[in-house]
Amino acid sequence: MKAKVWFGCALSGTILVLATFAGYIITVDPFFHYHGPLKEVAYTLDNSRYQNDGIVRHFSYDTLITGTSMVSNFKTSECDALFGGTSVKTPFHGGTFREVNDNLEAALLANPDLHTVIRCLDQGNFTQDKDYVNYDGIPYYLYDSNPFNDTEYILNKNVFILSDNVLADTAAGKQMTSFDQYMNWQGEYAFGKEAVLATYIRPGKSVYDKSLAETEREQTLANIRQNVTDVARENPDVTFYYYFSPYSICYWDVHVMQQGKLDWYMELQRLVIEEILTCDNIRLYAYDDHTDLTCDLDNYQDQMHYSEDINSLLLQWMKAGEGRLDRKNYPDYLKRVYEFYGAYDYDSIYE
Repeated sequence: MKAKVWFGCALSGTILVLATFAGYIITVDPFFHYHGPLKEVAYTLDNSRYQNDGIVRHFSYDTLITGTSMVSNFKTSECDALFGGTSVKTPFHGGTFREVNDNLEAALLANPDLHTVIRCLDQGNFTQDKDYVNYDGIPYYLYDSNPFNDTEYILNKNVFILSDNVLADTAAGKQMTSFDQYMNWQGEYAFGKEAVLATYIRPGKSVYDKSLAETEREQTLANIRQNVTDVARENPDVTFYYYFSPYSICYWDVHVMQQGKLDWYMELQRLVIEEILTCDNIRLYAYDDHTDLTCDLDNYQDQMHYSEDINSLLLQWMKAGEGRLDRKNYPDYLKRVYEFYGAYDYDSIYE
């Protein structure tokens, strides 16, 4: 009898401790799995793959900025001033089209007030498989509606510590991370020619005389349709501001010209542009012909990543309609790009 009493007390005590542990995490909820941020609580936003799903499901907003690290330096305060409304930002560093689109679809499902989406389309990801995700360990238990795998969250020692840190920061008078600051990497890198050239070794020149293969065309179209255009067609009342990431002149040298792939690359761009322009509620923008931007390495910290000043310009340009492609002007845009990058003196970069 004493053993049964002891076992019952031990079991009850264990359940009580676990329930208290879980209840504490659910109440603070540092990853916003159950609710949005509590008022006057100093949440730290710094872990996109753990927090982005909760952001789109439980925050109040009508505009979403999303994409890869190319959107991390956008400031929602600038977006709100230009476009009106209230925006949030969900960057996925190194993300694929599938990963970004999954988050976008979750946002549209959870938030009927969402009417504007601003998204970068990384040109280097066009030919990916439509379901490709390049990160292991993504916390899908936070993304689904299965309550049983929530134990990985509510009984997690590290999450308990994070909850403590949130309350400690609040007690210390700190403020919640703003979306201007969230995942912003501007202060972490040097910019300019010296910094960019230090990030790679220029490859030797080769010849690539093939056109876009049928398998590449099919895979690209499957990727764009599943992860870009389908969601627009399914949400005709939402306006999608999509832009191609404006890579630096060094990217064009290393990944296009040195590989002899200019014709291939331009054929790929034409394919993607023509598919996206079939959606009337997508406003597509491209800035490879803004060569004062792409050829000025002071704007870049490596071949692809531009500074927050460029993010600010992109918002202004998109709002003003600058760089917008349509069914009439996109052939001229492609012609300008082809002629400029095809004739550029790339050796001068390294002088």
